[in-house]
Amino acid sequence: NVGRLITPAKKLEDTIRLAELVIEVLQQNEEHHAEAFAWWSDLMVEHAETFLSLFAVDMDAALEVQPPDTWDSFPLFQLLNDFLRTDYNLCNGKFHKHLQDLFAPLVVRYVDLMESSIAQSIHRGFERESWEPVKSLTSNLPNVNLPNVNLPKVPNLPVNIPLGIPQMPTFSAPSWMAAIYDADNGSGTSEDLFWKLDALQTFIRDLHWPEEEFGKHLEQRLKLMASDMIESCVKRTRIAFEVKLQKTSRSTDFRVPQSICTMFNVMVDAKAQSTKLCSMEMGQEFAKTWHQYHSKIDELIEETVKEMITLLVAKFVTILEGVLAKLSRYDEGTLFSSFLSFTVKAASKYVDVPKPGMDVADAYVTFVRHSQDVLRDKVNEEMYIERLFDQWYNSSMNVICTWLTDRMDLQLHIYQLKTLIRMVKKTYRDFRLQGVLDSTLNSKTYETIRNRLTVEEATASVSEGGGLQGISMKDSDEEDEEDD
Repeated sequence: NVGRLITPAKKLEDTIRLAELVIEVLQQNEEHHAEAFAWWSDLMVEHAETFLSLFAVDMDAALEVQPPDTWDSFPLFQLLNDFLRTDYNLCNGKFHKHLQDLFAPLVVRYVDLMESSIAQSIHRGFERESWEPVKSLTSNLPNVNLPNVNLPKVPNLPVNIPLGIPQMPTFSAPSWMAAIYDADNGSGTSEDLFWKLDALQTFIRDLHWPEEEFGKHLEQRLKLMASDMIESCVKRTRIAFEVKLQKTSRSTDFRVPQSICTMFNVMVDAKAQSTKLCSMEMGQEFAKTWHQYHSKIDELIEETVKEMITLLVAKFVTILEGVLAKLSRYDEGTLFSSFLSFTVKAASKYVDVPKPGMDVADAYVTFVRHSQDVLRDKVNEEMYIERLFDQWYNSSMNVICTWLTDRMDLQLHIYQLKTLIRMVKKTYRDFRLQGVLDSTLNSKTYETIRNRLTVEEATASVSEGGGLQGISMKDSDEEDEEDD
């Protein structure tokens, strides 16, 4: 009757303790009798296997009564396996193989459930993702006290997945976390994904599965899982990036949201983690196939970053086109321009009419500088910033050059000229300060713009009595200091 009251957990606990005693006895036998039985080592091995077979009766009974889909027995495997795999005579012996046969289905089942759990967490996580940068994931995790035994850290499954799986012990944050959390990083969903994948691989690796073929199978499966999960993460981030940009302002009021920077950082982390989580050390024949598969992940990340940069630059170009559209109202011969000139001339007979200021130019310059500063400060990959700024500068100059080319036969209105000079000079200067190379800055497109505005400036200085009021395409340190 007393035996019936012993719970499965208590049986397992007693079995783990018994396993420790069995190992201790076998080690003592080795220390005390190995020399005496040096000529009859087979007798020592046979004795050890017999001793372990007696223990196996209690072990099998304890494991048989454990509830399904519980992982508390993994410490028992690790304890016994760590001893057996280091013993030349007992490694892959009768008891060791029996131990593997018992736990192989449990390991496979565990990996199956973890894969399902992580896939669901990605799906649900991105559905409610705020895209705020993550500083520390560990502060949000449950603190579960582990037993005093040296147990493996078993990754935790969400308690709300529809499998009725009980809570498992949490695991420690992997070593790479401390380094990347010095700065703003990716989203909560992406960081949680990388952490779980790393913890799962660490857990399986720490089992030190003794049979090589099954061990390689486990490793290959986890690497493929990581590749698929990271691919899903990258694609979901790319979709969210485009949706976010579509909802933002199209005027110079636009400010780069933190979420945009976070999405770039997801790509930074995905690239770094794919190298770690997806790389394998396999035989030469398999390595070639695997390298091709892993290269696809790298190519996907690289292509996605290119698309994100192009989308963001397109947003910046749209804002610039909006500014140029405002300047187009001053085109020579347009109804607005004619009406404006007539009104100004008529009114100037009686009062001093204020001329258009530099509000449009200043708003654009402020937008550019703010966007540059945010991206430089928040995105963790310098190479992405360099590519973004190069593409942004070139696209901006192309748009301005096209706008001027469309007006090749028109003389620019004085307001158009002053605004463009201010915008072009400040854009050139700000991108140079951001590290864009002179070879990019002094492109043929820029030289075309510069020459056109210089000619327009010379024409205006003759036709306009008041000139350009100090605004000029000529380099001027005084002007830069005055405007900053």
